Amino acid sequence: MSNNDADDDRGAYRNQIEYPSPFDDLAVEICKEARRHICILSAQLDHRVFDRSEFIDVVSKLARRGRESQIRILVADAEPIVQRGHRLLKLARRLPSAVKMQKLAEHPSWRGETLVIRDSDGVLCLPMDGEQKAFYEPDSKPRAGQHLQLFNELWRQSGPDVNFRSLPL
Repeated sequence: MSNNDADDDRGAYRNQIEYPSPFDDLAVEICKEARRHICILSAQLDHRVFDRSEFIDVVSKLARRGRESQIRILVADAEPIVQRGHRLLKLARRLPSAVKMQKLAEHPSWRGETLVIRDSDGVLCLPMDGEQKAFYEPDSKPRAGQHLQLFNELWRQSGPDVNFRSLPL
């Protein structure tokens, strides 16, 4: 991965990132470094980014790592995820104590951005549903904290969607 786009002192910050690629690769990278938590905020969990084998493998490894591991996923529209199928939904159904998925209600603080937040120190963000280019800050507690605060507020206002539950056979 090239860091030529925009380097800070650590050489990791990048902006002007195209979507869906290389955003998809950076989502894998930021999640690989997660020690305990991953938070994902996305309108519909775009399959091109969040349903890729590499991404699912990284998230699954964290979910299975231990009791302290937690993945929280917030989506605005559950219908396409359920109808089309999604490996993150399958993972949430298999590991409900580690992978939690909720549906976001309308909220004035959410402007349609897609977020991947790692622990409390890394963030990958696509502002306003792709109207701007994405940015990647894998080592920024202030920026990650700002986005985590938004995520936590939205999480508190969200709730489970009946469609996310496993159907008994």
